[in-house]
Amino acid sequence: MDCGSSGQAKNGVSAAVISVGDELMLGQTQDTNAKWLAGQFTLRGVLVREFRTVHDDLEAIESVLRELSARHDFLVMTGGLGPTDDDLTREALRRAMDVVEPLEVDAPALAALDMWFKDRGRPMTANNSLQALRPKGARCLENSLGTAPGLYAHIGRAHIWCLPGPPREMECMFETQVAPHLPHCVMATAAVHSFGQGESFLAQVLGQRMSRQSNPLIGTTASGSIVSARIRAVDAAANPQSMESVMQEIERLWAPYAFGRDQETLAGALGKLLVSRGERVSLAESCTGGLAGSFITAISGSSEWFSGAAVTYANGAKTDLLQVPNELLAAHGAVSAPVALAMARGCAALLKTQWSASITGIAGPGGGSETKPVGQVFIGICGPRFETVKKFHYPGDRASIRDRAAKSALALLRFALLGQEAFAAPMIWESK
Repeated sequence: MDCGSSGQAKNGVSAAVISVGDELMLGQTQDTNAKWLAGQFTLRGVLVREFRTVHDDLEAIESVLRELSARHDFLVMTGGLGPTDDDLTREALRRAMDVVEPLEVDAPALAALDMWFKDRGRPMTANNSLQALRPKGARCLENSLGTAPGLYAHIGRAHIWCLPGPPREMECMFETQVAPHLPHCVMATAAVHSFGQGESFLAQVLGQRMSRQSNPLIGTTASGSIVSARIRAVDAAANPQSMESVMQEIERLWAPYAFGRDQETLAGALGKLLVSRGERVSLAESCTGGLAGSFITAISGSSEWFSGAAVTYANGAKTDLLQVPNELLAAHGAVSAPVALAMARGCAALLKTQWSASITGIAGPGGGSETKPVGQVFIGICGPRFETVKKFHYPGDRASIRDRAAKSALALLRFALLGQEAFAAPMIWESK
């Protein structure tokens, strides 16, 4: 099957994933199958256009099969193939195929089931034999890791595979009996991550580069205040430089906010800069309570460039550990620019690092005032011949305020290492 420039096959090939089970609808079990299947389709150049979760109801499963088979080329349904009364996939498939005859026994599948139980020295009960039933016109798929055979059938243009629900069985069956029948069209994916500006602003910067007719195709997503450009290219092997050139263009347009690609984190990007300069960093945290430090220590090998953090939550800890003068606290309060700068200086001296960042603020929900509202945070940066403080006002609840403040401290350290021009770039939450 040929690949086109619009991000899918020329004939509009698409897929849908259906997950069956009351336990999914009730939130008792996480649907990891759908995520895995979407990734496998993407690797083969097929976009999953719809996900559906259906409870154990015959009419509901039949209805979704009819609906999705009318507009997709490939359907994969997981679950509902067991031996109990709530395993309804086989019968729902028969109805959706408009097969009048009742389910029929698949002799090879029944023989395989019988052998599975004999090999384990167990008798096969009557309800287990139900797993070898299939609609006329469908065929059973071998399950080398369990008892429930899969099913393959056509409804109109749609190729339909019904796979068992247990992930280990489902993944094996997909790789051996579904994947070989999918298009041989590689889709490459990549991401460029940024921090410090909103998604709408960054999308506007990309402009027409986000056209839905482009290949590579660019889209933006936001999670945890990290805005990412998600890039996918169909048949990228034919032009391996296209993805790289697109990523470089996004990094140029998003500078200095763009910090890394794919699995790279903000803390990891900071670490690379410090290692390249042979320098180290420390943190003085108040309202974030060690969160910024945890982002750093989540990275293996960060001890090469991170000396540690002083979590100085109480004023006494600020004076005792960081040598913040009591007079400064009395005159300006803990949440202030002078105290933030004193904290950064004291931390760099305490832990003997070239660079240090401090975070002091009001994470809420209580503790705010008219002059110092909830969400107000000061971040101090101290480095070689470089000292400054920036003031922020973060919206959201306590968790989001702390998260944004911790990431902002890492981002400001990165900007400072990049130079004055980068450090001067405004961040969305900066406050005068």
